[in-house]
Amino acid sequence: MQASKKSEFLALYQEFSEDYPLTEKGKEHVSAYSKHRQQGQQNYREVEAVAARGEDITDLVLLKWIPYSDTPANREREVWIHHAPCVTGDLVKKSENNGNTVDWAETAKTIFQFVKHCNDNPADLETACQNYETSPHSKGFQTGYLTPILNALRPDDFLLINSKSQRSINYFTNSNYSTKIANYPQINDAERQLVNSIASDMRAIWDSELRDDDQFDIFCHWLTAIKKHTLKPPKYWKISPGDGAWQWDECRDNGFIALGFSELMDVSNLSQQEFNVQRDKIINQYPELNWNKDGGVNQVWKFSQISEGDRIVANRGISEVVGIGTVTGAYYYQHDAEKQRHRLPVHWDDTTVRSFNFPKGWVKTLIPLNANRFSDILQAPKIQEGMTLMGKGDVSIQPPNETYTLTQCSKDTYIDEALLHSWVSATNRKKQAILYGPPGTGKTYLAQRLARHLLSEGDGCKEIVQFHPAYTYEDFIEGIRPKQGENGGLDYPVVAGQFINFCEKARKRQDTCVLIIDEINRANLAQVFGELMYLMEYRDHEVTLPSGRTFSIPNNVRILGTMNTADRSIALVDHALRRRFAFLPLYPNLLGLAQFHADTDFAVDGLIQVLTDVNQSIGDLQYQLGTSFFLQKSLKDDLQAIWQMEIEPYLEEYFFDQPDKVKQFRWDAIKTQLQA
Repeated sequence: MQASKKSEFLALYQEFSEDYPLTEKGKEHVSAYSKHRQQGQQNYREVEAVAARGEDITDLVLLKWIPYSDTPANREREVWIHHAPCVTGDLVKKSENNGNTVDWAETAKTIFQFVKHCNDNPADLETACQNYETSPHSKGFQTGYLTPILNALRPDDFLLINSKSQRSINYFTNSNYSTKIANYPQINDAERQLVNSIASDMRAIWDSELRDDDQFDIFCHWLTAIKKHTLKPPKYWKISPGDGAWQWDECRDNGFIALGFSELMDVSNLSQQEFNVQRDKIINQYPELNWNKDGGVNQVWKFSQISEGDRIVANRGISEVVGIGTVTGAYYYQHDAEKQRHRLPVHWDDTTVRSFNFPKGWVKTLIPLNANRFSDILQAPKIQEGMTLMGKGDVSIQPPNETYTLTQCSKDTYIDEALLHSWVSATNRKKQAILYGPPGTGKTYLAQRLARHLLSEGDGCKEIVQFHPAYTYEDFIEGIRPKQGENGGLDYPVVAGQFINFCEKARKRQDTCVLIIDEINRANLAQVFGELMYLMEYRDHEVTLPSGRTFSIPNNVRILGTMNTADRSIALVDHALRRRFAFLPLYPNLLGLAQFHADTDFAVDGLIQVLTDVNQSIGDLQYQLGTSFFLQKSLKDDLQAIWQMEIEPYLEEYFFDQPDKVKQFRWDAIKTQLQA
């Protein structure tokens, strides 16, 4: 999604979260997803059982697999009531009244075969869609009719696509997908990629009980059916909130942007010709205003024509952006305002101050922007809190963090980029994750690289803390620390722990901040975390700590833990804690070992075979021997020392009661194979 589209999406999603989910209809809509899926699954089994007996399934398919609206008549007919209906009344009668001749038995059979094919072979979706599309009995039954039942059966594989979601996907991805079944595999993938890219942003605004794709679906319903967005591309405008942005605080706090030339009075009902007459009348009547027919006064007409959904960039001078917003209504004239009476209502989505050098000649109050310029502004560097203008538009700016893409991370860690993407998405969704696996799998190394990616190009910070058996709540959250007082006695102040201090730093940053907790399971987690157990699940809440201080976790904080499963099994971690983290498994990566040594003088095949034999003998995934011991350029020279001083002691401990197994993996027993 382009930066400008993403900014618009986030503004609309914020508006949606405040407007719809907490209404009675919104609550009903939220609860409907699970209920209608369960009913759809039951309907599928019912029809499948009838078909297996060789009985007629025509009516059942048309009534139980097609989504109907919730009406008294439909409830009485016991059809499948669904939150995304395609049929209001009697499907067969409607078709007959329209003069259509339909072989309903063959149509139902075609639908049955298609849905069953998809359910039994989800990976074969494209073939199923092609076969269905070529059938003469598929006419009229496209994605809106058929994807609700597919989604009920396999929500992870098949997303619900109807005209609402189709139009929204096309709008936000600049695509042109249709609602035909033949196009379903492509739009299904497109929505999945779109939702993955915005899931963490949606959760940060409204973290509901729904799946990520359901959150997007209910947003699409609101956007098209309730807000009635035209889904046409917005226009972009730079508007200065007064010279030197003198009116910015008022505009930001009260949700508007304004222009001067108040003597023109209200222009909302004027045609452009009538506006010109009014303008000329004022110019002739008040020459002291020094207005020019070709000058700034004409900006008022452009201003009055700006549409709901258009984007506004508020600037200060020629080097600062102070706010970015979305127009939420029509132009109005504020009669009782002292100045700047021509106004537009604006929801200010982003009030981060940014450095942006506008081109010369952009000193006018109102200037149209193109989409590329708007995207450049969205990505302009942020001016950190407390920093001030140094001179003629020059800004002292802390450089953003270095760029570190997932492609670079994949290259550095030898882990598939798609898998890394899913892990990053999970981390942003849950806001805390644990990398777990046996020793030597590179958990801490990967945590550092994932943190580096999460911080990429932002102003966020990173810290690392090592947990151990003696680590306490007082170390992590807060506790009493005795210190010598002024008169030689002892004082007992309450001192913030590492996590509190980290969160205070994060509050001063705009972007993601990452705390890495190494060996997280070596401490008593329930005791160390305390109230954090609650806050990790409810990020928008705050709690009162024992000291009386109120505390909450900033939304931009991510926690990455590492857990050695050979030290303590994941099964021993408190269940309440486990459900607050995403758990990311990391096991020996023999392919990565081979890739690393492709550029060294060490022949790695023998080592890979020995490690495979060792891990087969261990026979427990959580205790297998990792590869990070051997990821060094000088391995040829150091291998014997590594094996005898690091690998053998580990095997002696694991096979403490099976000395013969240790013996078969001693250096003298395997060195020939390793050095081959």
